[in-house]
Amino acid sequence: MIKVSKAALDSALEQLRETGWDIDKELQRLELQIEKFDIPRLRIDHSEEGKHRFFIDRGESYLTEDKQNVFLKHQTMPVIVLEEQNVRALWLEGQEKSRCAAVDGIIYSKEPMATACDHCQESIPGVGMCKPGVRLYVLPLIKRRSNLMVFNISPSSIRLWRDHQLRLARSGIPQIAVITTFELMDTLTEDYRWARVDVGIREIVSKPQLRKALAARDQIGRQIPSLQDGGPPKS
Repeated sequence: MIKVSKAALDSALEQLRETGWDIDKELQRLELQIEKFDIPRLRIDHSEEGKHRFFIDRGESYLTEDKQNVFLKHQTMPVIVLEEQNVRALWLEGQEKSRCAAVDGIIYSKEPMATACDHCQESIPGVGMCKPGVRLYVLPLIKRRSNLMVFNISPSSIRLWRDHQLRLARSGIPQIAVITTFELMDTLTEDYRWARVDVGIREIVSKPQLRKALAARDQIGRQIPSLQDGGPPKS
């Protein structure tokens, strides 16, 4: 893939201004054509040596200076959890897209495997191939990286996430009121090695953090209105 330097881009943008083009309007026109919501993903790099680490996947760009993946030194990630979706996906070997998928029980595949996940053989634990997951919209509390991101809880860590929520409910603590921690725990079996995600809390959020979290939740509402009305996302 051919890329351009930041200097070349700056030169091109200056030429656009000099010839009367409105750069902001052109970028807005471009964004209207994009169906996918562009939110960076907080992901885990699972290591066969047990040196697991978080990284931020910002997606590909055409700038030579941009890095798609930014690896972090943190083994424990402090975040404010803003929103949650329960997701399912059936992946077939060799396929880049899921065969069938659902968000919060609503199937949005063009050719669903069944009329509802509850009626689908592929969703039966230990029998079917459709895997559950939890998609979280989070605000990481780390220097220079405190922006809205998506973090997926894998099937092997869902129980730990639900146990954390149960402890919050028993304590009468709203999820938004605490700084949640995701800690990478090295897990080894006969077949493979991966990082299990342990969940806990660090402390109660501060007022400035709550203001920033509210702004991030408003951003979610603008980019993904379905989270506000209960419908599935576009991507």
